[in-house]
Amino acid sequence: MPPVPSYESTRTIANTYNRLGSLWDEMAHTSPFLINSYRLLDRCLSELVKTASPTRVLDMGCGSGAHSFYLGHHAKEVIGVDLSETQIGIAANRSAALDHVRFQVGNACRLPYRDESFDCVISYGDVISHIIDRYEEAIAEMARVARPNAIVTFEADTKWNLGLLYHPLELLDALRAKGVGHTTREWEGMRFKTFTYKELKAILAKHHLDILSCKGHNIFASLIPDRFLLEKGSRSLLGRLALGLGRLDLRLSNVYPFNRFGFNFVITARKRGHP
Repeated sequence: MPPVPSYESTRTIANTYNRLGSLWDEMAHTSPFLINSYRLLDRCLSELVKTASPTRVLDMGCGSGAHSFYLGHHAKEVIGVDLSETQIGIAANRSAALDHVRFQVGNACRLPYRDESFDCVISYGDVISHIIDRYEEAIAEMARVARPNAIVTFEADTKWNLGLLYHPLELLDALRAKGVGHTTREWEGMRFKTFTYKELKAILAKHHLDILSCKGHNIFASLIPDRFLLEKGSRSLLGRLALGLGRLDLRLSNVYPFNRFGFNFVITARKRGHP
């Protein structure tokens, strides 16, 4: 088994989501950024169950379990794993009526499952970008537990987005990081690893994962300043504009080159079969 990331990094992430608790679900329904994000994630999940028909699914970094709950109505077994005990409790309550949906506290860099255990592995919600020092180990773990020809789909921060215009120091760091992402993006006291498409493609190929699609969200919506894109409560004019641009972004989500320059992209890959 690969080593676990540093105690400080995992503790910071777990503490943040423990503190957010049920507020995370509230934000998902009120923040224009997250509303735009979930529009794309919901579309990806819908396409997944229609085209892949998964039977045993791992939801890595499941958070409050919204995606596990949805997949529980389409797959025979769903297992959600997350660092946050609070989020795992919320997820378990959400899916209490579904006996075949289970949750446990665990680390993405040391998954407690056997090789080739799942025919689908999902990881939405920036899980890979949270792991700024050992993100490749998390990708390797997803590949390890995936069966040959399984679908592996995850969300990550893109290196380039229009919102960098409001963050000159991050933009400078992005320009300095030649050919790869940077690690200076911040939210709620956490740093995030960003990626270029080519960087991720190379990492996935090392672990026998071939990209099938790349979809972006908050592409033009990133033109809206953060305080409006992340607002909660009453909706401002710019908050409404962010939602309108989010609808445009959804139409462009799979169109090159727009899908490479959103705030986040969703990569869907297939694990190669045995020779």
